[in-house]
Amino acid sequence: MKGMLKKLMRIGFAGALSLLAFAPSAVMAQEPMVDVQIPVTTEFTETSDKPADTVKLTTSFKLEPLDGAPAPATAEVSIDGAGKASLGPVSFSAPGNYYYQLSAGLNKGENNSGLDEKLIVRVTVVNDDKGGLSSVVTAYNSQADASSDNGKVDTAFFIEYKAPKSPAQPTTTRDPKKAQKTKTSVYAQPGLWTLIGGAALLILLGAGKRSKAR
Repeated sequence: MKGMLKKLMRIGFAGALSLLAFAPSAVMAQEPMVDVQIPVTTEFTETSDKPADTVKLTTSFKLEPLDGAPAPATAEVSIDGAGKASLGPVSFSAPGNYYYQLSAGLNKGENNSGLDEKLIVRVTVVNDDKGGLSSVVTAYNSQADASSDNGKVDTAFFIEYKAPKSPAQPTTTRDPKKAQKTKTSVYAQPGLWTLIGGAALLILLGAGKRSKAR
């Protein structure tokens, strides 16, 4: 009985080894994957003034998949002033061209130019020489440009800010009437000459009367 049990155990062990040799491995090779980040940048134009610490210029970005492309883990991000950020990651498991719409918005304020732009981002995924996947990210102004690989652009967006100017000091203006009076000579006032003439005539008449009385 014991001999039969040992024989059965040896047969079972041999069978198990045979199954492991010919059956698919329990540890399967991982499917190739590549994670992609979509970079975005904001920069001030050359004519822009440096905003004060109290001034907030926040640019908002949104990445939307097109035609069934994989969704990004982080689809929205914002940048205060000038800086860099990224959207994603987006995970790809097969070669191909994948398209996304990238929107950038900055509300127009009293001293800054508004921003409302849309780009098409294309992620090209290819097999690499190591059995994995690699990717290239490019951006275009339209879907037609992206499909034809025409007119690549950068995902850098330019914003402008102008510091408020100090109010101009008001200049003191002279009253035109007062200025005219100041410029008018005493000899050009007819009323004064009438009074002087009348007084002189009275003096002459009085002098004539006194002479006759003598």
